[in-house]
Amino acid sequence: MKRLWAILSATAVLVTPVMLSSGSAAASQYGQLKGNTAHSLLAHSHSHGPANASAQITLFLGFNFRIPNNMPTLSRYIQDTETPGNVYFHKFLTASEFASTYAPSTNQVSAMVNYLAQYHIVPVTVNGQRVQYPLGINVTGSVGNVEKAFNVSINNYTSGGRSFIANDKSPSLPVSYTYNGVTYNLQALVSGVAGMTTYNALTSHIQQQPNVSSLNSQSGPVGYSPQQMATAYQASPLLNQHITGKGVTIGVATLAPFVPTDATYFWKYYGINRTGTVSEVGVDGQSTTASGKGIGGSETSLDVERSGAMAPGANVVVYEAPNTNPGFIDLYDAVATQDKVQVMTTSWGEAEFFVPFSYAYLLNQAFMQGAAEGMTMIAASGDNGAYDGYPSDRHLAVDSPASSPDILATGGSTLPMASSTPNANPITPGSSQTGVIPIPGGSISMTGEQGWGWQYLLPYYANFGVKTKSQWLRDIYPVGSTGGYSALWTSTSPQNGSALYSWWQTGTGNSGARGVPDVAFNADPFTGYAIYDTNSVYTTPSNGWTNGWGGTSFAAPQWAGIMALLDQYLAGRQGLINPALYAVAKSGGFHPVLQGNNWYYHAGPGWNAVTGLGTPDVINLAQSLEQWDNR
Repeated sequence: MKRLWAILSATAVLVTPVMLSSGSAAASQYGQLKGNTAHSLLAHSHSHGPANASAQITLFLGFNFRIPNNMPTLSRYIQDTETPGNVYFHKFLTASEFASTYAPSTNQVSAMVNYLAQYHIVPVTVNGQRVQYPLGINVTGSVGNVEKAFNVSINNYTSGGRSFIANDKSPSLPVSYTYNGVTYNLQALVSGVAGMTTYNALTSHIQQQPNVSSLNSQSGPVGYSPQQMATAYQASPLLNQHITGKGVTIGVATLAPFVPTDATYFWKYYGINRTGTVSEVGVDGQSTTASGKGIGGSETSLDVERSGAMAPGANVVVYEAPNTNPGFIDLYDAVATQDKVQVMTTSWGEAEFFVPFSYAYLLNQAFMQGAAEGMTMIAASGDNGAYDGYPSDRHLAVDSPASSPDILATGGSTLPMASSTPNANPITPGSSQTGVIPIPGGSISMTGEQGWGWQYLLPYYANFGVKTKSQWLRDIYPVGSTGGYSALWTSTSPQNGSALYSWWQTGTGNSGARGVPDVAFNADPFTGYAIYDTNSVYTTPSNGWTNGWGGTSFAAPQWAGIMALLDQYLAGRQGLINPALYAVAKSGGFHPVLQGNNWYYHAGPGWNAVTGLGTPDVINLAQSLEQWDNR
């Protein structure tokens, strides 16, 4: 089975995202930026004519990586930083070194800004400063002027009852533009454009049990405690050695503010001796003050609570951005550019069905920058089983950004309890013990840890007050650990080239596609968790506990906490740890998950498209990685 690394290559006629090189000749007056149209989404949408030409929109313009004279290409450099014995092994860059090595020059960006200014499209500013990163800039202008500058038509559409605007063909930019006496290829500069399409399917990967009224009536938490998870997955031996994540900073990348004192109460309730700090960063002028009750704040709360509990000595920085397409890119660009964290976790995403390739590529550029700077960036894989776009798209699909090749994708498992008593201990992962799954009116027996998918609930519809099995199937399908193979990151994509990268798990017959997830953690709401969030629609300021929660949103932050422990244990940043995890997977660092499914794919020996390599055995993983690093 081959494993593939996606690498972009330059061509004479620049029609896809490419690496920049000096002296490239213009092949025509304008060149298309392909991969910037949401074809799948538009094919399932209804057009309603041209968009309002005077309406203002915000765009994110991504910039291609530069090919330096005295360094490897960025993709090669990232590989080298993860190859023991290589001269660049774990020799990570600072943010300023990254910018000076791989970002385009100030003059190139100025030429782009000058070109757009002719169409009254100007940089976005917050507090008088441009919203700009080494690999992109936010600009704003009217729809009509954007159409002229990029030679596109932007139209009104509806899909699934939602209205949005979108371009119906690839935008174009000059391949020969003179600014201050120098000619620039603007098409070669730009890796992608986000914001012409305003459809936004971004959501948090959090799930609650059906029929949880009895759980929410509880005055306290129900579900696995942080200590139970640390014990189950063998993180406790590191914690007992005073490996707490001290000196490591975890970044929580989110699209909703939270109440910081909620996390403090959560840790105090569970007796977590937190010594790390918590701080917040607003991205693109986003307020960090929680206002309005909603599920998004609970997502942020759980990310902070669970990552900070798994690594009580680690600092946590919460990055909060507006829930827009450009805002989602800026979220990760801010994390990479500020270079404050060694580990990042995100539990937001959307099905690849909604995502043109350039948008996924713009996100992955931020993850590549983070990897070059030594960050381990983690994403929840999603909660719709093998059909991530359901119900808009009923084909096999995975989630973005979890499908990005430079991020660690975390799927979900079902870890049964030792008894049906509330807050019972979990069974030992990797064993053949029989445990139980508490459900209304009883419990379900389950042997060993399984891949998370709610198909196992089908025979128990009457326990939930549902009259027919077919109705229950509609209620629970296809909830589970999102996994499968990417439709965007494949060997046959024209953007990808053919260089091999040893860790990328691919499937036979899937065009060498990126396999998702990489790893897993307990995520089933029936073996799930409590959240403390006083600003939730489910709680009151005097009782912030809400119960019956799960989802891969719980897998990602707890893996972030584990990575903080590993960073301290291994005495340094680990960067894109995926290659090392795949290399040591057979040496005891994981509990293989041999049973369960996500409504299509089945768990089993080795890597699988439900739980990846399996769930962590943290102490053995730490020791295996130490041996790998010292080869």
